[in-house]
Amino acid sequence: MPVPPTPRRRRNTAKQQVVLEVLRGSDKFRSAQQLYLQIRHERPLRIGLTSIYRILRGLADDRIAETQRAEDGEILYRLRSSPEHRHYLLCRRCGRAVGFIPTTVEDHTADLIRRHRYTEVTHHFDLYGICPQCKTAAAHAGAGSDAAAHRLEKM
Repeated sequence: MPVPPTPRRRRNTAKQQVVLEVLRGSDKFRSAQQLYLQIRHERPLRIGLTSIYRILRGLADDRIAETQRAEDGEILYRLRSSPEHRHYLLCRRCGRAVGFIPTTVEDHTADLIRRHRYTEVTHHFDLYGICPQCKTAAAHAGAGSDAAAHRLEKM
């Protein structure tokens, strides 16, 4: 039986520390570009987008960060909040996520894999929507613009 490879030990760099600090600042899933812009805006550190991607991939490989695919296919990242396999109900506006385990789907998938003897199987099952906070914010923003439009009509 082959021995599993030992995880590669990564150097702990200043850039990696900044990415980790920014990830710790929110439990929402964010893209590499969002993290890059936040770091450029808030930190004096010079770091390129390529370095952000490399660091995030390493954190995901080491299971420090977890990934989530956005509806458009972009990979989003956040610090891992649980060691177990989870799926998410994800807000498409702000990245807020609610983790869940669809036991029936997971059980059926395991049975299907076992019956047909497949190996190295992956799957994606996630839900996307608008969270209550974003819905409320959009309603207030819309009400403000409707009121402004109504005032302009009266002029």
